[in-house]
Amino acid sequence: MHLLELQCRDKLDFKYDINIEENILNLNIDDYLDLAVRNNKKRRFLFVSKCLGKHLPCKVVDMDNLGYDIVRAYEKRQDYLSSGLVISFAETGTALGHSVFNYINADYEFVHTTREIVENKKSLDFLEEHSHATNHNLYYEDLKRFENGEEVVLVDDEITTGNTCINLIRKINSIYPKKRYTICSILNWMDCEAFDRFKALEEEIGAKINFVYLFAGDFKFECDEDKIEKLISESEKESRIFTKNNDFKVSYIYLDMKKYEKNEKYIKYTGRFGINKQDQIALLDEVKRESKKIDIKDGEKILFLGSEEFMYIPMLFAKQFDGKNIYYHSTTRSPIVDLDIEPYPIKSKFPHSSLYNRGVQNYVYNIDKYNYEKCFFFCEINKQKSDFNEIINIISNTGIKELNIVICNK
Repeated sequence: MHLLELQCRDKLDFKYDINIEENILNLNIDDYLDLAVRNNKKRRFLFVSKCLGKHLPCKVVDMDNLGYDIVRAYEKRQDYLSSGLVISFAETGTALGHSVFNYINADYEFVHTTREIVENKKSLDFLEEHSHATNHNLYYEDLKRFENGEEVVLVDDEITTGNTCINLIRKINSIYPKKRYTICSILNWMDCEAFDRFKALEEEIGAKINFVYLFAGDFKFECDEDKIEKLISESEKESRIFTKNNDFKVSYIYLDMKKYEKNEKYIKYTGRFGINKQDQIALLDEVKRESKKIDIKDGEKILFLGSEEFMYIPMLFAKQFDGKNIYYHSTTRSPIVDLDIEPYPIKSKFPHSSLYNRGVQNYVYNIDKYNYEKCFFFCEINKQKSDFNEIINIISNTGIKELNIVICNK
């Protein structure tokens, strides 16, 4: 019986057991994951990564090392083919897939799926059936390797049933058949039945399907649905009482990042519409140049906060200040139950409207728990200053003394 089960029983009454059967790089699983309960009846649990830079803050090197480690595991498993395409899943996997692409030593391109709807762009759309946001779009028309590459590498933080990958592989293969598909993840929880579905898919499409992961095994999760629903209902009725920081300061930093020429609302180098290795080199140069606009003093505890799918580029900016006391994570669509007890990982949540799609609820977790002095909040698209009022209100009601809103597409 887990300590987490014992201390959460009165509030949530859930328990889980994890059994790791494969650990190709001999890593410590406790350094990589926690488990939380989410407001989604289709899948009640959520493995919360300590290193992914999404729901929980992490050191930048830990996040970037995930991509590096997955590539190491890939190279232990198989050789590269002549060319290929890395695809990562929005929103949690966007930065992870971009990091994998960065470390892959071959002629591959990168694109991530997106929940953004972009007019006049060819999209391969598919479903992530268990998600809180099921629809994905894959904008592929600017990609060369989508058509003529030999391999597609799919990257996500976790694979449980594999159904999302099956949906996408079938879609891709119906247009541009591939020699090999490789599914990369931090965690792989697929059972024998799930692997059998992929064996059947291999025969159906006439292509090899391989799996690369840092950890593989199985887990059991049990919960009391009535208690969880009651806690969620009570939480939604609560009125959060803030103590506003009267010395709070807000500043704006405008970065000159290259725009995507076919739709200048977005940045070229995010990977939403595809990038190649030359683009990646240009991105690293841009970040190095523009990071000079960010001033950080020695000894300050700083949070770099990305927004939704916009994760990798904020992480690169944080990486420019390696050696300083920098933490990094992102806002998210994932609705997680918060409970301020140890050792439950999600202790506080702050809901706000998406800056990209106003009708969509977003959250930032635990931002009041780490005693940051400054926060650099990154937004990909140019917005009016008034659009940031919700974010400003959230940050001003923590112990953070200074918020710098970094707009990456002026």
